[in-house]
Amino acid sequence: MALPQEYTFVRYLSSKKSVDDRSLNRSVWDRLKHEISGFDKPVRVLELGAGIGTMIERTVDWGLLQETDYTCVDSIPENISEVFARLGSWAHKRNYEVASSDEGMRIVGGNRDVTIRPVVADVLDFMNDRANKARWDLLIANAFLDLVDIPLTLPHLFAMLKPGGLFYFTINFDGATVLQPEIDKAVDLKIESLYHKTMDERIINGKVSGDSLTGRHFFRFARDAGAEILEAGPSDWVVFSGPEGYREDEAFFLHFIVHTMSLALAGHPELDPEFFDRWIAERHRQVEEGSLVYIAHQLDFVGRV
Repeated sequence: MALPQEYTFVRYLSSKKSVDDRSLNRSVWDRLKHEISGFDKPVRVLELGAGIGTMIERTVDWGLLQETDYTCVDSIPENISEVFARLGSWAHKRNYEVASSDEGMRIVGGNRDVTIRPVVADVLDFMNDRANKARWDLLIANAFLDLVDIPLTLPHLFAMLKPGGLFYFTINFDGATVLQPEIDKAVDLKIESLYHKTMDERIINGKVSGDSLTGRHFFRFARDAGAEILEAGPSDWVVFSGPEGYREDEAFFLHFIVHTMSLALAGHPELDPEFFDRWIAERHRQVEEGSLVYIAHQLDFVGRV
């Protein structure tokens, strides 16, 4: 594909669905499916940082949930608008019946009966609302925890679960960003290190909000917050071009990752600006010719409070 003229977050979230589908750890998923099978119906699910609803599609397509009341929260109105548009089309392709209202939609078909309630809200505000305490059977957060102060946030997240409730936290970054082929080994490693440092130093609303080693640190954070991890495993992103090029919209996904790195490190005092611009341009060129390989190391967790 040609270099994108516009980078939209909605398209990025759509383009990474196929990447996440491959990457999510199936042992962790199977343990979640086993644990939740005995829950009373409907299962009450809360997803934080839900984006455009791709996890909802996955829980239905992969047979995790049948009778479900699913609330998905995201702070970006465009993402929640896309939930309505995307899920309606997705459901019709599977011959599900769809009933929509201002509050959400209900999808029925086969043994599925899923009520979806999209909510535009700041996740931290939603989390701290007393009405949400001890209310949910399952808490889902995908590619979310490495954007918050986990030790501070985790007890509040767990407080929203009913006794014996489950959490499913996926795509938690864990300190490795690999771009191949090498351009300059020393510079590549320096850019990777500086990029990870921007995650550790990220400030949102005046608070430190990130950890480039979220995956490995989560074991301790969960234990300190009184949770039991039932299963954990790697969920690495691995994106490469095959005989027919990159899959689905994954070329855009790669362009977006490179673009994100360029924004994160623009004007960094430890990088020569002209060289860095050439480095970014070369990474985009590698995507266009199908030679770029991208790997990011991450971990998935399922557990119980």
